[in-house]
Amino acid sequence: MKKMITLGIAAAIAILPAMPAAAADEPEAALNGVGRWQQPHCDTVTGDGSVTFTRDEGRTIAPTSQVLRPIVYTSGLVTLDEPGRLLAMSNNVLLASKDAGCGWTPVGKVSGTYITLTAARGGRAYAWDRDGNLSLVTTDSVTPLTAPAGEVTGFATDPLRGERLRLADGDGQLHESRDGGRTWRAIGTPAFEQSELLMVYTAAFDPYNLNHVVMGAGSQGARVTYDGGRTWHASTGLAEPGTRVNVFSATISPAAPNVVYAMGLNMAENDAHAPSDGRHIYRSLDGGRHFTPVVDQSSEVTIPNGPLLAAHPKDPGVLYFVWGTAWSGLGTNIYRYDARRGRVTTNHNAYDRVTSVSFSPVNPKVMYLGVAEES
Repeated sequence: MKKMITLGIAAAIAILPAMPAAAADEPEAALNGVGRWQQPHCDTVTGDGSVTFTRDEGRTIAPTSQVLRPIVYTSGLVTLDEPGRLLAMSNNVLLASKDAGCGWTPVGKVSGTYITLTAARGGRAYAWDRDGNLSLVTTDSVTPLTAPAGEVTGFATDPLRGERLRLADGDGQLHESRDGGRTWRAIGTPAFEQSELLMVYTAAFDPYNLNHVVMGAGSQGARVTYDGGRTWHASTGLAEPGTRVNVFSATISPAAPNVVYAMGLNMAENDAHAPSDGRHIYRSLDGGRHFTPVVDQSSEVTIPNGPLLAAHPKDPGVLYFVWGTAWSGLGTNIYRYDARRGRVTTNHNAYDRVTSVSFSPVNPKVMYLGVAEES
């Protein structure tokens, strides 16, 4: 494996992708309003402290008008295709900003636990959680929907048609809706045989091609499809053949869909008490068919199960990932992996965790940060 160089800690934070780039046949501004988006002009964010931003990839962070009170997890955060508008989930409360993230106000309650947001064309997003709770949300409203399964492991929207949706369920089956989540149908076949399946942890969708999905599971590693689940291929390179690997999280680069990042736990190395504890960040250059470990856990890099993975929206060689804890006030490390330089750099902040991130549509150095307060 390529040896990583780890650089020192700075004071701040960063991370997670949001708005897709334009399709080849449409100008970007026509597709998602990027041409009318502006960067935040404030120095202090007004709101309950759930969301802030950084203009310099995490070295400094904008202060908030209120101190975040426990216990709060800001588990969803997206920019929308309407200029200056964002949505965030602070526990069960949907928050909205209409001024590029300078001010945040509550919209309403959303059903679910640790709710994720997925942006859709048309100034909207879909709020969903692992327990199958699903809602359509905007900066002004919340509309409950019914998911096709009791467990959801991934969710995606068509970048050209906001009502065309895909989701993956806990059995590795894909489902599609063409009417904004009012009706659903199963498509393709499950990614894993029922005899081998223990648990599906994650399903990462290509932001420009809903037929390209990488699914990670307990003990079985990962599977990838390029045809909407009609055929699945077992990913190689995660471990020696016959070795159990848990793939807890994955993301497909918005800048290059052939680049996929995943976090996995090699159970043989874990059982053998290897220096890495079997914990690795992997990279694929062929869309998820084959992975190579590029970052190991070490004394300088902590890799938890299922870390937040944030692929840079413009540079497929850059990945951000996160480790944070409220224990002893240790705060959060935001790691930046750079494939070209073969190194990891670290920014540190005092928040208990950074639980969601969205990049500005006009400047990826501006990152909106959803944070957590646990104590």
